[in-house]
Amino acid sequence: MKIPFNDLKRQFCEEEKDLRQAFERVLERGWYLSGPEAVGFEKEFAEWSGSGFAVSVANGTDAIILALTALGLEPGDEVIVPSHTAPPCYHAILASGLIPAFVEIDQDYYTLDPASVEEAITENTKAVLAVHLYGQMCDMDRLVQVCKENGLYLIEDCAQAHGASYKGKPAGTMGEMGAYSFYPTKNLGALGDAGMVCGMSSRFGEELARLKQYGESERYVSTVPGVNSRMDELQAAFLRERLKRLDSHVQERNRLAALYSELLLDTPVTVPKVRPETRHAFHLYVIRCPKAADLGRFLKEHGVGSAVHYPVPGHMQPMFKLGEADCAGVSKLDFSYRLRNEILSLPFFPGLGDEEVRKVVSLIKDFYTD
Repeated sequence: MKIPFNDLKRQFCEEEKDLRQAFERVLERGWYLSGPEAVGFEKEFAEWSGSGFAVSVANGTDAIILALTALGLEPGDEVIVPSHTAPPCYHAILASGLIPAFVEIDQDYYTLDPASVEEAITENTKAVLAVHLYGQMCDMDRLVQVCKENGLYLIEDCAQAHGASYKGKPAGTMGEMGAYSFYPTKNLGALGDAGMVCGMSSRFGEELARLKQYGESERYVSTVPGVNSRMDELQAAFLRERLKRLDSHVQERNRLAALYSELLLDTPVTVPKVRPETRHAFHLYVIRCPKAADLGRFLKEHGVGSAVHYPVPGHMQPMFKLGEADCAGVSKLDFSYRLRNEILSLPFFPGLGDEEVRKVVSLIKDFYTD
């Protein structure tokens, strides 16, 4: 039995009829950019997410860049970001002319540690990028409090948190803005690239609408420097159809996660914890375990896919010119430094069969028994 880490074809199979109809709808209309599909998706996504506005953009990285730009920060301002996160987070900060200030994650949920955020604040700190990693919500009560007390903006990176909530509040509605990615592997994935910025303040929504379209207040009249970051009509049409199934897919992700966690109880593996009073979106199912790299190789030898999210923390990336010896000495990031060698993402997606989950767990047990 070969078990892929992810299988997009299997996931999209049940939706094929609806996706083909969406394609035909766009083709027949002959409108391919900034049309009724994008407008419709923005409206539907805002309603689904409980946001005051939703502005569609070309991809998830642009979503972060434009959200940071809309804040009106100055070049050289610092943005606090977890070191253990996906590279687009700090690349977006750099692309915005800002400086990433790396901080630690908490050891239970692998999300931004509010205490580390407080310690890292300087006179140059202007914003915090709260990454809801793997679908797990950050400790938003504490982060919101820290930001308010220190006059900082709070941006939520929701690229892995479609369907997550904190005390009943959906991801992306507790900071100034929330940035979403619709990369094909996401909980809500397009058949290409796409992104969204949502939030509660219409002021930011209006600014984002200008920024993504050459800074135009009206056609061919640019009032601020902008970019070209539009979601095409085809992706918007696909996403409108896929949004209808998102909640049921997140439920299935939670069911599969619960099955994995139950079956892994009597193993050396540390299974994901769910923060109290939250809904985990389970974009990924990430375990922490002894000999993680060896386990990954063992699974591969037996036809099972796995991955590491993420093997190189932000503060260890070569572009920041720190050698490994230097990074090992960064005591405030010690957990991020160690965690990279202790985690493994197991096969996980809607459509993964229960017997496949049982097979993966059986192999894990075999590995630790040998």
